[in-house]
Amino acid sequence: MGQIAFWNVGRGSGATASLAAIAALIGAEYRIRTLVSQTQAEDAMLERGFAHSIRSVPGGDLMVDAGSGLDALLRLARSGKLDRETVRNHTLPIEPGRLDLLGGLDKNSRIPSEEASEYISRIHQYANHDYDCVLLDTGDGEGAVERQALASADLVVVCLSQNASVLERYFDRGNWPEELQGKKQILLFTGYDSYSKYKAANILRKYGSRVSALTIPYNSAFRDAVNDGDLKGFIARCRGLNRRHDHYAFIAEIRRAAETLLEGIDIHARLKQVDAAKGVS
Repeated sequence: MGQIAFWNVGRGSGATASLAAIAALIGAEYRIRTLVSQTQAEDAMLERGFAHSIRSVPGGDLMVDAGSGLDALLRLARSGKLDRETVRNHTLPIEPGRLDLLGGLDKNSRIPSEEASEYISRIHQYANHDYDCVLLDTGDGEGAVERQALASADLVVVCLSQNASVLERYFDRGNWPEELQGKKQILLFTGYDSYSKYKAANILRKYGSRVSALTIPYNSAFRDAVNDGDLKGFIARCRGLNRRHDHYAFIAEIRRAAETLLEGIDIHARLKQVDAAKGVS
C-alpha cells in the first residue's frame, strides 16, 4: 500500500485533470485497489470529470445526494462513528473493485481546518489499510488538510507548468511547504508542449536537478472529455490506439506516468492486467 500526494505549483496547470487521467488508467489496467480523492473544498474537478461513471453505477446519484466523501466522513468522525467500513461505504465506485472516488470537502464546511486535518489523517489511515494505492490531490498545499496529506505521503508528485515564474518558485525551494522537505519527489509537467524550448530535459539541466520527470501533453479532446464528465470513457477508448493516432502520445505518457508512480510505492508492473481489454469495462 502507498499514498501519493499531488502538489500543484501554481494554479491552472491542469494538475487535477492529469491526476484523474492517471487514476483512470490505473483503474483500467491494474489488478489493484486504488482510491482517488482531493482535499481542497473549493474544487470538485474529480467528481465532474467522472460524472458519467458515477451516474452509470446503480444508485450513484443517490449516493452523492445522500452525502458521500470527506465532508460526510468528518461528521461521522466528530460523532465517534468512523471506522474502516464507514470509509469504504462513503466512496463512489468508478471502476468497480479497482478504482473508487472519495469526494472532497464541501466548500461550506464549518469544521475548523485544524480539527478537520486530524480527522482526515485518520480517514486516510483507514484508506491506506483497504487500498493498495491512494492518490490525493493536495492543491497548492497551503491549508492544514493539504499539509497533513503531504506529510503522510510516501511519494509527492510535483505538478509544474513550463511557465518560467512557476519553475523559479519551485527550484529556489523558498516556497516549499515544510512538509515537502525530505520527501521522495517526482516532477510532472502537465499540459506539456514538446515544441517549447522549455523542454523537461532543458529545465532539469538549467536548474541542475536530478529528480525524475514525467510529462503529460496538452490534449484538447481529453479536456473536452473532462468537461463532459466522460474521463473514464476517453481513457478506455484510447488504450488500444496505434502510434499513428493523434491521441497516442497522450495515452502513452499517461501509461508511463502510472507505471512510474506505482513503482515509486513498490507496486510493480507485473501487476498489470495481461488481457489488456479495450473499451469501457
